Amino acid sequence: NPGMISLNKSTDKFMKTPLISALFCCTASSLFAGGSIKQVAVHIPNETAPPGGVVQMKLLVTEPTPISSGRPRFEYDQAMFDNVWGIQLFNPSGSVSGVALINNAKVSVNYISSSGPLGSDYPIMTVALHIRPDAAVGSKTQFSLDPSSSWNLGLQGPTTMKPIPPALITVGGSISITNVVPGGGILAAGTVVKVFGIGFSSKTQVQLSNVVASSIVVVSATEIDITLGKTTDMSGKKIHVVNPDGSQDLYYSYLRGIALGTSVQPLLAGAVPVFASTTATQAIFAPIAAGKAMQFTGLAIQNPDREPASVTVSLFSGNQRLMGRQTTLIPSGYRLMRDISELTGGVTPEPGSYLQVESNQPVQMFGFLGDNTASTVTPFAAVFSK
Repeated sequence: NPGMISLNKSTDKFMKTPLISALFCCTASSLFAGGSIKQVAVHIPNETAPPGGVVQMKLLVTEPTPISSGRPRFEYDQAMFDNVWGIQLFNPSGSVSGVALINNAKVSVNYISSSGPLGSDYPIMTVALHIRPDAAVGSKTQFSLDPSSSWNLGLQGPTTMKPIPPALITVGGSISITNVVPGGGILAAGTVVKVFGIGFSSKTQVQLSNVVASSIVVVSATEIDITLGKTTDMSGKKIHVVNPDGSQDLYYSYLRGIALGTSVQPLLAGAVPVFASTTATQAIFAPIAAGKAMQFTGLAIQNPDREPASVTVSLFSGNQRLMGRQTTLIPSGYRLMRDISELTGGVTPEPGSYLQVESNQPVQMFGFLGDNTASTVTPFAAVFSK
């Protein structure tokens, strides 16, 4: 299990301090005042989209409740939806990462956080569900979180979710945003951000939040091009489109990375990494060896930069002996999720070992612990990154 590790001083350029130590995982267990269990208040707005469109379900914390971690779960209606097209986590610092495990129509997301003060104006999680092209106009279904979804409120410990009415999803309307490319990362002035979707026209109104655009052009019924007027971090930006018939869609932008190949680990076949918007060119992950026979550790890496990223992963023993090293080229907008041995030339980590990651472009990354017995994938952060 992730725990405490100390790395001694070395001549390596990463090791510039005598001691590097970090606590990866901390589970609070204190009781609430008066013995009562606190509840999280959640709201999920209703959504409407035409056949073949996407509904972005938005998980809103309706009270200023800071969530430190959690495992929200839900199941989607396969008669209306054919897939989950994307999941994203949001918080003000952009520092939250997670892993979504998808098994048929059942989805479990491990790790979510919020600072609380955002209230109902900003989601802490969004889920993009693709409506089947053959879905009947006027058909409806419900979407809600499983009551077994678990939460932690920092040092206040475990909590429960207040009962909430399910969101109603209706097949209809004339407009839907299906993706934004590039949807995340810091983009220079003059960059063209493409909004893809259904039902756009010259009369479609486009409203942007905290985005300065030098031009907005409806290219076709499926594409709107937004030229940025100044350098912008597109992660979490609100895009609102409205048609003359009153149909509208609200979408929160993020980078929906394209998977670069697959892992040899079967558990990762249904795993979708959810990346923090923060980036780094150097990082250290430790401890990196799994604690049990049916566990494995790995890295998830995504390239939000406009250029390909050359990422070198080096595995060191506890006494700083190089065990394995491998360089992987990750194209712009792509992501990968791999067992450590797949990133270090087939070398399996040993107790006390640690990873160094170097990239020539800023990338998003986090470590994770996979457990084949429990069928879980738990993310953890680097002990050092810059």
